[in-house]
Amino acid sequence: MQDDKYYLPNLDSVSVLAATILLAYTMTHFVSLPLTEIEMQVAGVYVPLTIDFSTIIAILITGLTATGAAWLLHGHPGLEGKISVQHWLLPSLTALVLWLAIEQLPFGGQWWVAASISGITLMLVLMAEYIVVNYNNPYYIPASIGVTAISLALYLILAIALHSAEVRLFFRVPALSIAAGLVLLRVIHLRTHGTWAFRQALLTVLLIGELAAGLHYWPLNSISFGIALLGPIYALIELSENLLGSQSKTPLQVILGPVLVLVITWGLAALL
Repeated sequence: MQDDKYYLPNLDSVSVLAATILLAYTMTHFVSLPLTEIEMQVAGVYVPLTIDFSTIIAILITGLTATGAAWLLHGHPGLEGKISVQHWLLPSLTALVLWLAIEQLPFGGQWWVAASISGITLMLVLMAEYIVVNYNNPYYIPASIGVTAISLALYLILAIALHSAEVRLFFRVPALSIAAGLVLLRVIHLRTHGTWAFRQALLTVLLIGELAAGLHYWPLNSISFGIALLGPIYALIELSENLLGSQSKTPLQVILGPVLVLVITWGLAALL
C-alpha cells in the first residue's frame, strides 16, 4: 500500500514556491530597466518588439514555476522513470496568466488582495498536479476536476486579457491557438489516464487560430470574445474524449454534447 505521505505534497514546499513566485510578481513595481526595441519583418509584415523589464519578469515567472513544479514532484513514486512535463504546463500557465491579470490593477490594496488570491490559487494548482500523478489517490477525482476547471478558466482569462489590451492580431492568434492546443492536450491526457492527443491538439490549434482571427474583426466585448473561443475548445475536448474513449458510442452520442456546448456558449456570448 502506498505511503500516505505521497497522497499530498509537502505543504511547506508548496508555500515556499508560491511565495517565491509572488515575490517575482512585485519586482516590476520596484525595479525598472530601459526599453529595448527590436524591429524585424516576418513574411513581409513589420513587427516591432519592445522588450522591457515586464517581458523579462514574464519569462522568469514561467521558468521559475516550471522549475518549481519539477522540484515539487521530484521523488514522487508515481513518476519514477517517467517524464513530468505535463505536470509543469498548468502551473506555469497559471502563474503567467494571473500575473498578466493582476498587472492591470493599480499597485495598492486591490493589487495585494488580487496577489494573495493568486498565491492561494497557485498553491491549489500545484497540489492538484501532485495528486493527479497517482490515479489511485483518494483525492484524484476532485483534483482532476479542479485541474480541468482551472485550465479552462485560465484560457478564458487569457483571451479576455489579450482582447481588452488590444494586442495585435499577429501576436494574439498564435498565443490563443497554441494555448488552446495545450489545454486540450492536458485535459485529454488527464481524462484518458495518459493518452497524448497530438492530432486533436493540432486540429484545435488550427481551428481556434482561424476562429480567433475571424472574431478579431467582430464588434464583441472582451468577455463575449473569450466565451466565444472557450466554447469551441470545450466542445473539441468533449469530442476528442468521445472518440478516444474505450466505450463505443453512436454518432449522435459523440456529437450531441459538443453541439450543445457550442449552442450554449455562443448564445451566451451573443447575449452579453
